[in-house]
Amino acid sequence: MLAKKVYIFPCSGVGKVFGSIGREASYIVVNELAKDKAKISCLPLVVKGKKALIDDINENHVIVVDGCPSKCSYNDVKSATGKEPDGQFLSTDVVKYNRDLKPESDIIPLGENAKKLSRKLAEKISEKVGEILDSDKKGGA
Repeated sequence: MLAKKVYIFPCSGVGKVFGSIGREASYIVVNELAKDKAKISCLPLVVKGKKALIDDINENHVIVVDGCPSKCSYNDVKSATGKEPDGQFLSTDVVKYNRDLKPESDIIPLGENAKKLSRKLAEKISEKVGEILDSDKKGGA
């Protein structure tokens, strides 16, 4: 049996700093912190109902990273797959717990505080990836 991976679906909200923080955090996870354990996929393909992708998602794990309380990533993934995500994060929460790092409004490039917030969020997401995959090893999934 192939080891499962964790799909990460970050916020698609373009032009908003909290969406950018979530996307940046997701890239840090897949490129550094949980390399070879997690991957980002295209949320619009899920929304369009791409069967092969949805089947693969349903055989693996999912974490959603939303940029605002509308939770578009969460709602879109759940609606398209019928599957409750294994983890969900809201990038505004990272600000709540790190009030000293008020994010700049710049999104290209991200400001220094937004980069620091992205890293902190990525660490939390990476921890969740580890928990999910450890649960698989112990027979929890």
